[in-house]
Amino acid sequence: MRPQKLSREQTLHLCALQFKTQGYAGTSMEMLAKACGLSKTSFYYYYPSKEALLMDVLELTQKSLNTHLFKLSESPEMSVAQHFEYLHQRVAQFFSYGVKGCLVGILSIEALYQSNAILEKIRTIFQDWEMAFYQLFKIQLTENEAKILAKQSLADYEGAILMYRLNDDPFYLDQVKQRILKQLQSA
Repeated sequence: MRPQKLSREQTLHLCALQFKTQGYAGTSMEMLAKACGLSKTSFYYYYPSKEALLMDVLELTQKSLNTHLFKLSESPEMSVAQHFEYLHQRVAQFFSYGVKGCLVGILSIEALYQSNAILEKIRTIFQDWEMAFYQLFKIQLTENEAKILAKQSLADYEGAILMYRLNDDPFYLDQVKQRILKQLQSA
């Protein structure tokens, strides 16, 4: 049986699902190769190490999140609350698709055992998400209030995504949305 030909993006997406499902430590190069329909030997030809592969996965993930998830709506007539609801809708849909959970959040649990390069990439992705919140909140709030709410929102979402993964219940995401909307309306 000939190995299937996958694009780089398809390969990285399949590998991301493996990391998301098994975590970094629980995922072997053999598992990754099998998920892509390749032999372990041919997989090593493309990726000499699991860390090199994960760095590519994280780079593609960051680009995708910045383009499709963290980007604010370009509708100037929308209120801050409407922009946030639009962002929340994309977040809820994204993190409930396929294997539930946040790849970066799952990898961050093992962060102490990762290389500095992986740890820094994870931090950068979280900073991008926090900055997306900040950019939205600073429209209506003071700079300091926007920074605080952005940090709090990131932590709240990551916790809600984790609980959603554990319980298969969108309640947690809905509660984060309601709490942030209340804070925006009281500002």
